[in-house]
Amino acid sequence: MNSTTGVTKKDANREYILTIAQDIFSKYGYKKTTLDDIANAVRKGKSSLYYYFNSKEDLFQEVILKEVNILKESLEKVIVQDLQPEEKLREYILTKLKMFRSLANLYHALENDITAIGFIENLKEVHEQEEIRMIKRILIEGVRHQKFDVRDFTLIAIGITTAIKGLTMPLSAGEYSWVDLEQSVDNILHILLHGIVKRD
Repeated sequence: MNSTTGVTKKDANREYILTIAQDIFSKYGYKKTTLDDIANAVRKGKSSLYYYFNSKEDLFQEVILKEVNILKESLEKVIVQDLQPEEKLREYILTKLKMFRSLANLYHALENDITAIGFIENLKEVHEQEEIRMIKRILIEGVRHQKFDVRDFTLIAIGITTAIKGLTMPLSAGEYSWVDLEQSVDNILHILLHGIVKRD
């Protein structure tokens, strides 16, 4: 064990395998990736991977949970920033889309039915509820600062969450994945906050 960091050699090896697996899964997808691919990349025998993970599914689940934590921590940082509610909502949407562009495994797990792995469905539900909770916090703050007029926080949070989800695929990996995210988010936020009705 490293006395300074408290990290054991086993922990370090496990984290190294996770990092390599994260990269390989993101390039080839869950179905096409084999444990042999990962073992070769980390220069270990496949049998040694079983010392750290029970199966390919187990390893993939750990990769996904690692990316979930990265996303959650990034969004929580936005939530606690000292920003006006409109700016906070903008930063939240922008951060979510930027993170999904970089967290390929999580993106594919949530947006595509890539596998029948049981934990994915539970993950989707937990992720969705977590996002609704965070959006509600921004909305409540906006009403408190007299910036938003919201009567049903849950319904509006579900609506915004659904809108973000619908935009994630085209802006992260679809036909709009090349566009400038900041400009796109500004356009989306304008519609969310002001609608599409022309005002004189």
